[in-house]
Amino acid sequence: MRKVKVLVACGGGIATSTFAAAEIEKLAQDVQVAVDITKHPLGDVPAVAKEYDICFVTSKYSQNIGTPIIQVNGLITGIGEEEVIEKIKKSLKEVNEQINS
Repeated sequence: MRKVKVLVACGGGIATSTFAAAEIEKLAQDVQVAVDITKHPLGDVPAVAKEYDICFVTSKYSQNIGTPIIQVNGLITGIGEEEVIEKIKKSLKEVNEQINS
């Protein structure tokens, strides 16, 4: 069973994505999905997204990159946080099933 390759992107690829990556790691453990998380600046997403199973971004992103994108700014702002948490868990489980079935 292989780990889900996760990309977490924010404006600069450092502070916000580090916080989001830590939260996503915890949520993945909650749903028993093994993940391999990498952080990048938002500007790198089009170039690197194809290497990942799913991409979580901390701000609005509408470009189609061929990889599922989930906006997780609620983790940072606290606005709609519960909804974002459920969306993250659901998407991790779905991707895990797809790549390991």
